[in-house]
Amino acid sequence: MSGGRIFLVGQSSEDLTPMQEEPYGQEIVIQELLAKYPDLLAGDQMTPDDPRRWLLITREMPVPGEAGGSARWSLDHLFVDQDGVPTFVECKRAADTRSRREVVAQMLDYAANGIAYRPIDHVVQAATEAADWRETTLNDEVRRLLAVDGDEASASPTSEDPFGEFWQTVERNVRSGSVRLVFVAEETSRELRRLVEFLNEKLTGVDVLAVEIKQYLGRGQQVLVPRLVGLTEAARINKVEGRTPRRRTSRIEFLEKCSDTARAFFTEALDSAGQQSHVINWGELGHSLRANTESGRAFTFVYCYPPSTYEVYTRDLPGTTGDIQAFRARLVQLRPFVEGGQYTIRARVTPDDVDLIRQAHAQVLDDIRRLAALPDDPRE
Repeated sequence: MSGGRIFLVGQSSEDLTPMQEEPYGQEIVIQELLAKYPDLLAGDQMTPDDPRRWLLITREMPVPGEAGGSARWSLDHLFVDQDGVPTFVECKRAADTRSRREVVAQMLDYAANGIAYRPIDHVVQAATEAADWRETTLNDEVRRLLAVDGDEASASPTSEDPFGEFWQTVERNVRSGSVRLVFVAEETSRELRRLVEFLNEKLTGVDVLAVEIKQYLGRGQQVLVPRLVGLTEAARINKVEGRTPRRRTSRIEFLEKCSDTARAFFTEALDSAGQQSHVINWGELGHSLRANTESGRAFTFVYCYPPSTYEVYTRDLPGTTGDIQAFRARLVQLRPFVEGGQYTIRARVTPDDVDLIRQAHAQVLDDIRRLAALPDDPRE
């Protein structure tokens, strides 16, 4: 059954396109949209002051009923947000006639058993395979998840496991029951909304929410409108406003955690950043350096972590693909640098390599000045 309408205003005042609300037809359509566009989960409506960002771990996750047991259920989607909170998502069409209580009970089973019986390395492996399918790397996806407009990702990288601390946070949240349950549908019933609101207010550490994603079609165009359901003001006060904001380190704390050689190098790099008007963004453990193109677009180009990690990041750099490839090639030819992912080139600041890294950093700064002066985003 068709619902209401919305209207798209075109370039001319007389160009008004009516968009008719239409059902999805099949549940898998909603599932595929969420996998492709996680922002449809309405993370900006959950915590407006710190919008939730999402990393898809896997689809159709097998859920065992006991440790070492075989799969008993299958979860539509497992996401994590930037705070490492596992988010279980179940998609239902409005036409699904199953009892709303049955659907809620099933989600509670997922929360109790979903990844409690799956070692965290299995979860990481599933996320790695999903990233490979999207033709990227898990490290790059986690970095984007943890970064805010290019801010430093809150992790302490090692060459083997750059984001081990983040996955430890995910595991702690699982063990403590700090999870999020989200029902997704084109429309939710009054009964389900009341159940969601009640559970969200009463359950400690567990967010229970629903998201309605209405679809509007017209003249070959599609509009998707997500709306959060179930976050009452009482629940917001108890759960959102009561949470401790993520802590950020300082220059003093950061340098204290560095090796003697790295401390001297990072001190020079931080002083140089201030002189060149680069922005220093502090995260939980380290910092990033950002520059601006002549048009004013900010981009991150370096990440630094204690005790000695120096990373050059190329995903957001201005310039052509050839410019970026040449930039990377100059760095990887130097002995201390290794590829750390699709967009990352990493080195350790050691007594044997510190002089080479100083030279490389000076070259990076020269290249950044040159790239920042190029027309913005020519690759697009």
